[in-house]
Amino acid sequence: MDVRTELGLIRKRYREYSRSVGESIIYYEFLPFGNAASSTGSYYDDVYDEGVQGTGGRKYKNGIILPVLMITETEDQKRSIPEGRQPIEVVNFVASVEDFRSAGISNVWEYKTHLNDLFTYDGRYFTVTSYKVRGRAKDDIIIVVEGLEVYMNQEYPFDPPTTFVNI
Repeated sequence: MDVRTELGLIRKRYREYSRSVGESIIYYEFLPFGNAASSTGSYYDDVYDEGVQGTGGRKYKNGIILPVLMITETEDQKRSIPEGRQPIEVVNFVASVEDFRSAGISNVWEYKTHLNDLFTYDGRYFTVTSYKVRGRAKDDIIIVVEGLEVYMNQEYPFDPPTTFVNI
């Protein structure tokens, strides 16, 4: 068995399935402080994990559409209680490493650089809480990402709004 042939077939079937029944998300990659791609970088409070007022807050690259193979939504039953807590949704999606690379997302094989990223699905914003690369057969095949819903006006008050660019 030739690994390159096997990877080619996996990716071909993945693209066919994604085109016919797959969904998509908009992915925003976090710009860390001092990043060369950002002239000012991101500033956020280490203790409260929120943007620092007056510095521009956390900044993200422009949003990119990423096709996903599968996405699941789980409504948080533990927070939706009569005392008035706000329900928070958990989303898991599976996407192709090749799609991440071709979209221009950096270091797709490294989870640490993506734990501050954001994505939108179904009109809601999610912060990345888990980033796993799976299916390594000479090259990575898929990425499994878990996201926790965030309310932008409550959790990101000092951050500039995210922008979307259709590539």
